[in-house]
Amino acid sequence: MCDLGLNEHHQMIVMNYIKFSRYQRIQNLKAIEYAFKDVTESRLLEDTYTSDEVQELLLGLSKVVRADTETELISSTHMTVLLLKQLFQQAEKWHLRLQADLSELENREQLEVIKTLENSAFSSIKPDKNPSPTKIKLLPMNESSGSVCLLHMEIERLKEENEKLSESVKETETKANLYLQEINKLKTELESAQNEVCALKDVSLNAPEPSHLNEVENQLSKVSNLLATNLELSASNQQQMELELSTTREKIAEVQAQLLLAEQELERKFSQTAVYANMKKILNKKNEQIKELRKKLQHYEPDENADGLTDASLA
Repeated sequence: MCDLGLNEHHQMIVMNYIKFSRYQRIQNLKAIEYAFKDVTESRLLEDTYTSDEVQELLLGLSKVVRADTETELISSTHMTVLLLKQLFQQAEKWHLRLQADLSELENREQLEVIKTLENSAFSSIKPDKNPSPTKIKLLPMNESSGSVCLLHMEIERLKEENEKLSESVKETETKANLYLQEINKLKTELESAQNEVCALKDVSLNAPEPSHLNEVENQLSKVSNLLATNLELSASNQQQMELELSTTREKIAEVQAQLLLAEQELERKFSQTAVYANMKKILNKKNEQIKELRKKLQHYEPDENADGLTDASLA
């Protein structure tokens, strides 16, 4: 059997649709045959016909065949639209937007593949005189199709991603703290160097040799330039770390929002289950019984045991 590149479940749906279309095609061909047979049995009763009579017969037959064919083609189009509607409704439940390339409907290679698939699938099947139409039903998006399981998987994935982002934030904060400590250390070294410069300047004022003073000033200028360069690099690294930290926090907020939506969707689906409805009915019935008992107690003992019973509620 040819493969359309689909999984087993979708391949089976395609085969059911091909079987359904094949049944409709056979019925349409039978309707055309019955139209010709009806003309033959009801109108062709004489041995000779004039040209006008033959044209009248053919014209009437053409109208019947045209009307039946048009009706079946319109019906086939509408049934295809209903099939697409089912697919789109399932996609919309998961907030998906499907795309369709109408030009692929005339892809000769793919059409030949489908033709080969149909021939290989039904070549060994003998045609049934009274075949029954095949009902094609897509699985709804409920617990039977695994939507709850998918929600659980999505929640677990979002939790894992949230944990990873939290760890990344901690690492970023640790690095930022290290850079801040390094900056403070550099500031301390700069202040110490500036104090040394001031002390050297005081000493140089009392020095009799100007050449020694110039050499000291050059060394101090080199130290100041080096410290300024280190401070600029540290400031640049600090800005980069702050930007990374801000981006990571935004990602965490987005993941937490997705996690909240997924949990709300799971809670909504649980509230639609039969178990939830049954529990709610039982608790409502229990509340009514408690209210009746409370009325009876108030009738016989108005002030005693009136507060001993409380209504049950569904959390």
